[in-house]
Amino acid sequence: MNKYLRKGIREIIIGVVLVIGGYYLMEQRSNWYKLAMLIGVIVFSAGFLTLIYRMIRKVDRDALIEMREEGHKKDKEGNAE
Repeated sequence: MNKYLRKGIREIIIGVVLVIGGYYLMEQRSNWYKLAMLIGVIVFSAGFLTLIYRMIRKVDRDALIEMREEGHKKDKEGNAE
């Protein structure tokens, strides 16, 4: 697991816990539920975006590796002639 995957999962879990805590505070008639839910949604969103970024990086990295391998094959074929 790379750092973006760990960070994304951690932020998603923290966001869900904060939203659940917000619902609990709402049932207890506390005014702090708004802040807990707001922060929970923001943290969850950041975690989700981090996971999406990780997937995009993975695809981009695989494409770069493939392009480099094709370049090396062409270089070897050009040197052989």
